[in-house]
Amino acid sequence: MTETPEKGTITITHTRAAGTLVKGSRKGDGVFELIRPCGFRSFRSIGLGIQSSRDKAAQRWKIDRAAAALRAAGWTVEIEINEDDRRTFAEAEEERNDRAEDRAARFGEYADNAAGRSEAAWKRGRQIADGIPFGQPILVGHHSEASARRDQERIDTSMRTHIEQGERAGYFAGREKTAAAYKAFRTNPGVTLRRIDGLEADARRVERWLAGESAGGYERSDVEELNRRKAEIAEELAYWREVVADAERRGFKVWGPADFAKGDFVNRGGTWYQVQRVNKKTLSIPHIFGGVGVPVVRKDPDDKTRGSYTIPYDSVRGWASAEDIARLEATEPEPEEERTECPHCVRVANGQKRFSPARGMCTVCGHAAPRNFKAQPAPAPEPAQNQEQSEPGAAVEESAPAERCPVCHSSRWHPVARVCANCHHNPKGTPAPAPSPAPEKSEWLEGMALVFIDSKNTRRARRRALWAMTRREAQAVCGDSRTSGRSYMLNWSERPGDEGTDWEWVPDNGSLDKVLADLNVTPSRTWDATAPTG
Repeated sequence: MTETPEKGTITITHTRAAGTLVKGSRKGDGVFELIRPCGFRSFRSIGLGIQSSRDKAAQRWKIDRAAAALRAAGWTVEIEINEDDRRTFAEAEEERNDRAEDRAARFGEYADNAAGRSEAAWKRGRQIADGIPFGQPILVGHHSEASARRDQERIDTSMRTHIEQGERAGYFAGREKTAAAYKAFRTNPGVTLRRIDGLEADARRVERWLAGESAGGYERSDVEELNRRKAEIAEELAYWREVVADAERRGFKVWGPADFAKGDFVNRGGTWYQVQRVNKKTLSIPHIFGGVGVPVVRKDPDDKTRGSYTIPYDSVRGWASAEDIARLEATEPEPEEERTECPHCVRVANGQKRFSPARGMCTVCGHAAPRNFKAQPAPAPEPAQNQEQSEPGAAVEESAPAERCPVCHSSRWHPVARVCANCHHNPKGTPAPAPSPAPEKSEWLEGMALVFIDSKNTRRARRRALWAMTRREAQAVCGDSRTSGRSYMLNWSERPGDEGTDWEWVPDNGSLDKVLADLNVTPSRTWDATAPTG
């Protein structure tokens, strides 16, 4: 007969430093089953408690519900709450970073062990298989049949273990990578700036509550807790602002409205966008749908189908003037052997060197490397006592500015070789020929394009072409909402490939004649592969 454990006193404590914990419970006494529906969990190292309750106010509704459930079952419950027992935000953040490092080390060890077991299992199976002649079947009825079947089972088990442990090693390697990147993610300047904006909004909300006003859709009157939260927000803001200040000392740029004007270019996601409007919190740029595979996106004044798109300042990765972008576009890319691997398409390039450092752009995928062309403030001059004393009346020689290319004013000027890697200006030898001007946007839009129809979940050896028309007309047709549905959409290309190999004409059933008429587009059904495509 099993004796019922004697019911005693259960103490529920809460401090900001330790969180909400349960004391006085033993395994099997039924306490956990009673308080689990109230939000309590069982932890291997600390026992029973509420998850993620450290550094936060007590969740009294959960504590009161748990106490009521225990008292109804005959337990004596004591509640101890001390909101002033807390640790600083810096101490809490340091402990979180330390725990992340411990997790990374632990998961790395798990991954290494699993990889070792996977390799050992593969070797065991390979060793057995190497002892069997290639193509040797199991001789049914022969005295070797039992041994051969055991070998077959061992090989199968070894291969399965090799695969399972390999997957386990990959899983823990991913968790190790995530844990190792925890601190870098927490202190990322862009993420930190967004976190600061959220904390500043919380601070304004608390101030309004303390003033007796409504904020966030409701009012609060717990002045003591609000004052405590106000002090915590101030402490967190001071910590994260120092993180941003440290990033600025290491070269990070905090962008704002004062850094941009209409017509400037901003780099975001590996594309240069022309600024259409400077707002207090965001920048208005051409819609991102026009920036796929294109290094520079400008607003086409004749295109009324695409609107603008706003981006926050914390997503900005570079600034350039219109002159800087025009110079980059006019720069001839280096020969193929002098290019570098593109960081955007390196996975699919198979070792091909596609990126042109002179242009700052990939010659294939259109990735534009983030870069800040805005002049950075010069370092502070040395103190006067560190400078050599000049004789009275002697002329003071001005400090020479950093050498730049006399033609394009680029910092890629090599002062010793006197060669510019940006525009290839070389005053020693024959001046490099001026690059041919980039074609005007209007001229490019009048070039020919081929419009295709693509169906969802359909793989075809050749693409299906509907019409040939100008690029301006193709943009209008493919951008119309009536030319796409749940299972198909229209796309266009200026370089479709070879007819019969890459694409073929398909019949036009006339379902989109109204769209063509509304857009005043008269397509053709012929494609001249020898015509220039721009």
